[in-house]
Amino acid sequence: MVGDTQLGSTERELLRAGTRYAIGLRIVMSAVAGLVSIALETTPAPLFTVFVVLGYVSWTVFYYFRYPRRGRLLIPVDVVIVSAVCLTQPWTVPNGSAHGVTWIIAIIGITVIAYAWQMSLAAHIVATLIVMAAFLAGAAIADSPGWLDVLPLQLWTFIEAGLSRALYLLVRKGARDADRAVARSEQARRDAAVAEARRTDEREYLAALHDTASATLLMIGSGVAATPSAWLSAQAASDLAAISGDHASPAGEIDLVAHLRDVARHMPLTVRWDAPAQLTVPAADAVALAGGVREALTNVVRHAGVTETTVSVHGYDDTVVVEVADRGTGFDPSRVNGHRYGVTRSIVERLTRAGGSAEVISRPGDGTRVRLTRPLTTFPEPVRSGADLETIRTGVGTALRWAVVVMNLIILFGLDVPRLVANQQHYRSLTVQILTLAVLIAVTLVVAWHLWRKRPLGVLRWPLVAVVFGIAALSTESIPPELRLGLPHWSEGDAAWTLLLLVLDYRVAVIAVALAAHYAMTFTHTALGGDAAITVAEAVNATVVVFSYQLAVGVVTVVLRPVAMTAAAVTYREERLRTERAVAEQVHRDRTERYAALADSTAPLLAALASGKADPGDPVFRRACAVEAARVRRLLAEDSSVPDQLSHELRACVELAERNGITVQFTERGERPQVPKAVRRALTDPAVAALATAASTARVTVLGAADEVTVSVVADAPLELVPTTKDPAIRMSTVDNGGKLWVKTTWRRT
Repeated sequence: MVGDTQLGSTERELLRAGTRYAIGLRIVMSAVAGLVSIALETTPAPLFTVFVVLGYVSWTVFYYFRYPRRGRLLIPVDVVIVSAVCLTQPWTVPNGSAHGVTWIIAIIGITVIAYAWQMSLAAHIVATLIVMAAFLAGAAIADSPGWLDVLPLQLWTFIEAGLSRALYLLVRKGARDADRAVARSEQARRDAAVAEARRTDEREYLAALHDTASATLLMIGSGVAATPSAWLSAQAASDLAAISGDHASPAGEIDLVAHLRDVARHMPLTVRWDAPAQLTVPAADAVALAGGVREALTNVVRHAGVTETTVSVHGYDDTVVVEVADRGTGFDPSRVNGHRYGVTRSIVERLTRAGGSAEVISRPGDGTRVRLTRPLTTFPEPVRSGADLETIRTGVGTALRWAVVVMNLIILFGLDVPRLVANQQHYRSLTVQILTLAVLIAVTLVVAWHLWRKRPLGVLRWPLVAVVFGIAALSTESIPPELRLGLPHWSEGDAAWTLLLLVLDYRVAVIAVALAAHYAMTFTHTALGGDAAITVAEAVNATVVVFSYQLAVGVVTVVLRPVAMTAAAVTYREERLRTERAVAEQVHRDRTERYAALADSTAPLLAALASGKADPGDPVFRRACAVEAARVRRLLAEDSSVPDQLSHELRACVELAERNGITVQFTERGERPQVPKAVRRALTDPAVAALATAASTARVTVLGAADEVTVSVVADAPLELVPTTKDPAIRMSTVDNGGKLWVKTTWRRT
């Protein structure tokens, strides 16, 4: 096959299969033609003829098995061997028959047909001309006076080479179009998969950030964890790994109970367990449940006012239920803001997104119970894309049918019309011959119309087959018996092309029987009509010349259909791998970008805690953790789906301050432009820090104009923890007036 390194899967597989079957058919047809010659013809050198025939057939078998690995080296050798066989005509064809239809003309016909699948166009033309020149040379040596009579047969050989090339190109185009259609479809799916993966990974990352770093910083910033401890250092190290993306997600199946115990071990709580010694579940289920349990335990530490809790784990056939219960202060779930991460987004929404459910049962003064339910994950076998398979099957099948339509029309108009005109004096009825030609053209056009409209032939198929058989018999009857196996009988083999077009949808056996029935009908008709001016061997060879090509087209068409489906599976797997790589690369870039937003602030605080160098009771360190916890909360509130993102993020930080006992007044005035994410972060950083470190009160004001946004905060907060902006597009001013801090930042759209 021509170089295939840059081909799509369907194109590559179809060309490989087409090449393989073309070479295989060459073996069969060469053996038939050669063995018929040995059995039915007397040559000048019978033993030498046997040697040449058997040697040539053996070479084609060797060539078939070695071509996939040594094709580039074997092709020139094959051309030389075929040419050498052509030069043996003085000894391997009957005397005086070199200008007729011999077994050698049959083998070079099927050879140049097969070459179309193995060479470039230029190489195919050169190889065909070399073989034809060798044949003419051998014919001239064997039958000097009449060797020019073989030129019409050589013309047909050249036409066969051209038609075979056309078939090859049409098959290749159909396969390429199918590959492109699948690639476009897969690109759309890949884009959707990447977008969905980004959304999912962002949700999971933010949920993990809330469950880990945010919770730890909040506990320190609010004074809940005020003394150094081993669990706090271990928790900080675990949080640092979680936000950096350095942790590896478990795969396969793991022990859920052990995983949950490991989560609880990092909490400053006494946990009573109601759980089996071991419960093995898919890792994805364990991770989802562990995230919910971690957040539930964190809420116990921060809000319940108790140091003990109970964790229950129950496994059923296809479901796991985990409960976290405490006897603390409790709360009214109906009064919880839906935008808060703790209960709604980190626990309920996270489990729902993962295919499970979460229920929070609580009343003020009566403790809290969080019930997590998760159906166990099943792993179905991957399913191939039915749309892709249908695209490839339809594309390749249509291309093959159009190839036969085009070849049939070329033969009818380019070969049969000239033969009919040149031999019109030989026909008993010229009208019948013209009618035959018209009927074959009409049937071909009917098939072409159905292809164009993408409609099956349906009930028309077999009546049209009967019409082709009938008109072929009528055409044979109008030709004198002695010419029925000669050039005047143009419809002898060419009507079979139209017949082939009608039965292409069937198996090879049906195609072979239909074609053989056509030729058998012609030979029987000829035998009943009298002696023909051609021997049986010549009739067999003449049939092989045409029949081999027709059968080759039929075989290639049939065998390439399942190959196309196999190629579709290969294409699907390749595209799935590309999609997985694209998803992984994009998710990695997103994680890197997210971590960059925390690397200079959150990461150093966690690293200091993990190493034991920081004292969580130190007021300065505690305020730094409070500021960073507020910045993380703003990050968690970033949501492109809300209409006013600036207000949404500031309100999240206001809510956090209010939960820490700060009285906050929030005011918005004026219409304002949309603010880019990076600008929002820089614009609100000072306000977030002031809210996080305020002692008792704060007032936040957002002012908008056509092209300008101002965020102002007044709070009883220290100036030293309020960051200055590095964005040149933002103007910042601060006033510290005896315990009251006023910070104003302004951004103007340019």
